[in-house]
Amino acid sequence: MGAGEILCFVGLRNEATLLPKLLDHYRGLGVDRFFFLDNGSTDGTRELILEQADSHCFHTEGSHFAENIDPPRWINTLMNVFGTGHWCLSIDADELLVYPDFERVDLHRLCDYLDATGSEAVIGSMIDMYADGPLAECGYDGKIPLIEASPYFDPEPGWLRARDGLYPPQQMFGGVRERVFWHGRFKLTFPPCLSKVPIVRWERGRHYHVAQHTISKVRFSELRVALLHFKFVWGFRQKSASSLSENTQLKEKTLEERAAYMEALERNPKLSLRNHRSVRYHDAAQLVDLGWMKTSDRYAEFVANAVGPRQGTAT
Repeated sequence: MGAGEILCFVGLRNEATLLPKLLDHYRGLGVDRFFFLDNGSTDGTRELILEQADSHCFHTEGSHFAENIDPPRWINTLMNVFGTGHWCLSIDADELLVYPDFERVDLHRLCDYLDATGSEAVIGSMIDMYADGPLAECGYDGKIPLIEASPYFDPEPGWLRARDGLYPPQQMFGGVRERVFWHGRFKLTFPPCLSKVPIVRWERGRHYHVAQHTISKVRFSELRVALLHFKFVWGFRQKSASSLSENTQLKEKTLEERAAYMEALERNPKLSLRNHRSVRYHDAAQLVDLGWMKTSDRYAEFVANAVGPRQGTAT
């Protein structure tokens, strides 16, 4: 690996349909090299990764829910071996990173700004994207941009909960998954966490605690980025059911979430996520205006001095 390369780490399973769009998006942002952790794919995902000159594939047959969430041992290990000294992204295959002025500023310029301001990481908001119509009937063949297949989201950011001594010090919860799936479940468990730490300048010994939601001590930027989350774009019911059936003996937070999804779909097979308040995604400025992302005067000055536009948009 060359000095200054920006690396992207992805854990995935059976995502051959989404993988080309993921690669296009992150290459467009400026990622130099990908590290994929394939968890027993059977749909050609691993073979597709191996065809990519800028990608490395690691394979495991273990349980993602037992080994790569609380804590994410697999990803922490890969990042400590290969990511040390680099700016790294850690994302899921159904997440597309966007950030203030990403249409003009590529990741290398963004990371130059983070270095210049003494930052080591950036907090991200997860925005669940969805289509019109019944959730169970959503399909995706990879032929159109993800943002066209699932263009809607809830405009209000999630609510914040202070977590003293943790990084980040506040976590965001709620969003469309709380609105649709979490009625009456607060006594059992919190709704899905919508805050992550997707951008980190990795140093040896640094580690995520629970998925990418919390991390060891870092200096955060004043910026806040977003992850457009396409969980509902295809195979949602099948993936949820498969996760539950394969991990019947395991008690784990994200499995509890999947149980909530399945219960809601059983109650209403025609369940739709879009309502009268849903809005269509437009651009980074929209997410800043709504409060999902944050910018600053210092960053705006940096962007104004950036030379030339960046080619590429969310796909």
